[in-house]
Amino acid sequence: MTILVESAEVRFGGVKALDSVDMEVRPGEVLAVIGPNGSGKTTLFNVITGFVPLVGGRVSLGGHDLAKQRPSERIVSGVSRTFQTPRINPDLSVRETVLCGFYPKSRSSLLAALLRGPAMARTESALRRQAEELLSNLGLLSLADRKMGDLPLGLIRLIDIARAMAARPSYILLDEPAAGLSRSEQAALVEQMKRLAGEGIGVLLVEHNFPLVKSVAANIIVLERGRVVIRGEPGEVSRNPEFVRAYLGSSA
Repeated sequence: MTILVESAEVRFGGVKALDSVDMEVRPGEVLAVIGPNGSGKTTLFNVITGFVPLVGGRVSLGGHDLAKQRPSERIVSGVSRTFQTPRINPDLSVRETVLCGFYPKSRSSLLAALLRGPAMARTESALRRQAEELLSNLGLLSLADRKMGDLPLGLIRLIDIARAMAARPSYILLDEPAAGLSRSEQAALVEQMKRLAGEGIGVLLVEHNFPLVKSVAANIIVLERGRVVIRGEPGEVSRNPEFVRAYLGSSA
């Protein structure tokens, strides 16, 4: 089951944000999308997750067109994401924030939740254990009872990844997850992406930190002004003069 983007086009007024973009993300692959600011990276994420409509082209998951699915329905289908600016409730604890990630696929009825019978208690206990396991994988379990509003942005980004993983996605889209992270936090992020890929989960990564991208991505796509200008393995891309011009600037 792959994510397939075919001839994707998006316009904002008279500006083409995406122009005939083709891309495939496979299970167990880490695919990075890089490019200068304004190149269309986040727009591509928004198209895949249903926040921005296409004016042309198609996005499918396992051959099924996603055009009629709302963002919440795409999560249920197996596509989860993080945002450049994490969306949090500062009054929730870290554990509660991750637990919110289970909601789209939760099967508990409103009546069961109100009655709080034995089955509901078992479900809640299981979800708490899973949330703590997700936090442990990122080295964040000690923060489980801390309020989100008391944490720095770098840690919030990592918790946002744990929350996205709570939906048990087949694919996770990470939008600049390393921004504001310390070196040790970046190392934890890289190990988590490798772990996800090893479990067969596809990872689509937008990131400006090219050394980090090279350490984890199997393939890279370079966008410029909404178009794919380069695609290939990290070593191949980094040696491409077009990459230096498009990504680092002509002065480089």
